[in-house]
Amino acid sequence: MHKQTVSVILGLFQLLVLMQAQTVWAADPDRQELGRRMFMEGVLPSGKSMTAYIQGDVKVTGEQVRCGACHRRSGMGSSEGQQVVPAVTGKLLYNPLRIPTSRPPAAPTLRPAYDDEMLKAALLRGVDANGAVLDPNMPRYLLTDDELNVLLEYLKGLSGEPSPGVSETEVHFATIVSDRLPKAERKALIDVMQTYFKQKNTETRYESKRSANPPWHKKWIMGNYRKWRHHVWELKGEESTWPEQLAAHYRSQPVFAVISGAVNGDWRPIHEYCEAEQLPCLFPTTDLPVDSDQDFYSLYFSRGVILEGEGVARYLLNAEPERKKIIQLYNGTDRLSKSAAKAFAAQLEKAGVGITSIDVDAGGGDMDSISGNGRPGSVAVLWLSHEALQSYQPWLEGKNGPEQIYLSTTLYRDRASSLPEGLKGKTRFVHPHELPSRMRRLLVRSTGWFRAKRIYASDHQRIQANAFFALKAAGDAMTHIRGYFFRDYFIERIEHMVDNAPYTSVYPRISLAPGQRFLSKGYYIARVTAGERGRLVPIMEWGAR
Repeated sequence: MHKQTVSVILGLFQLLVLMQAQTVWAADPDRQELGRRMFMEGVLPSGKSMTAYIQGDVKVTGEQVRCGACHRRSGMGSSEGQQVVPAVTGKLLYNPLRIPTSRPPAAPTLRPAYDDEMLKAALLRGVDANGAVLDPNMPRYLLTDDELNVLLEYLKGLSGEPSPGVSETEVHFATIVSDRLPKAERKALIDVMQTYFKQKNTETRYESKRSANPPWHKKWIMGNYRKWRHHVWELKGEESTWPEQLAAHYRSQPVFAVISGAVNGDWRPIHEYCEAEQLPCLFPTTDLPVDSDQDFYSLYFSRGVILEGEGVARYLLNAEPERKKIIQLYNGTDRLSKSAAKAFAAQLEKAGVGITSIDVDAGGGDMDSISGNGRPGSVAVLWLSHEALQSYQPWLEGKNGPEQIYLSTTLYRDRASSLPEGLKGKTRFVHPHELPSRMRRLLVRSTGWFRAKRIYASDHQRIQANAFFALKAAGDAMTHIRGYFFRDYFIERIEHMVDNAPYTSVYPRISLAPGQRFLSKGYYIARVTAGERGRLVPIMEWGAR
């Protein structure tokens, strides 16, 4: 009986310990979130803004003192000019910083390992582990001991383990396509991806052997080599089913990042999945990206038709000091057309300019209705395809037609040269890529590679050039992150380096910065020259005016 009682007591004790452990474990995510908000948002656990001093006596608060602004989301630091911001992840801070050497004894120590008290001194007083004073731009925080402990707990777990999709010998990537994508476009895209991966893994320099036994002074470069593995994630059926299909692909084989892709539809389901999974999604070919400045993991070439809609509106506001009646036609069942029209109207509304919008698919597209809204001297903006425009050609060319016409080369499917001769004099195109007459020079590097590999598809120049750019950007970033296989750091390196990239896509000017998610911010306003072989020539050079 006594033994049974002892056993029961021990059992209850073990259960109590387990319950307490579970309670502590359940609370950890909450403390991690509090620490994340301090690090990324400058918000204390109480909900108040963090406060600190920089440059000795300059008081700053809130987002101005958030750690992630300089040390970045990954905690791996950054640099700008001669200003170098060190990494602040727990694994790096709580270990000595040493110069690598070829043999024992231990390498010289540049900095001893931090402990909690030393790190608190750095945050409060700006004194590092060596006792040296930190840069005056490093904030001296006004934090309680409890608040410091929350922040330190977050740092200890920050970028601690490699992200999914990476093993000791391989790193996995995916390319997303849909069954709606025309076969020729799919082939053009996948040919580039698979050919590049094959070349990447050729090991002309015996990379695997060098990785297994590198010279001590090159271990930081050679020791992190991984073979690239490519996966094609094909999405089928309705877009509402895509998130579950993506999850199934990911469960089958987690990938480190998604590189390129095309679905001939809305990219939003893929964008939302990648953001929820914290999965980098690099530079798909889409005219319907998600226009959000709050998300982190999705990088795009441009804002697509939204940029075009806003671009035409800005041009009209700047180029037409005398306000003319503006009428826009769009197809409400076409997402590209509808999105462009919405962006165009919103941009003009901000400036207090009213317009007449007609959905040609909702019964408002008959000639009498349009003629009644239009008048000589007006401006017509048509977010319509080449085929749809033909229905309105009599009105556009007639004496009661508009004085100026604006079209989109995206919706017109790059058939500007086929514009009726009677419309060329008064028609302008918004064009979001390099002009066709200048494209050959821009893409000479990638086109030469495609031809050498016998995969060049001249009718799908954009999708191939975009894929090549995404691959080169990913490859350079993988080189720069060395062995730190963290998705956040991978994204940050792309943000930092792409401005100076020697490779190009179909966009003449590109740039990225922390928080920016669109490479190209510009567009042309162009006209078509007269004659059977009319070509686009700019009346407004490339810019985001």
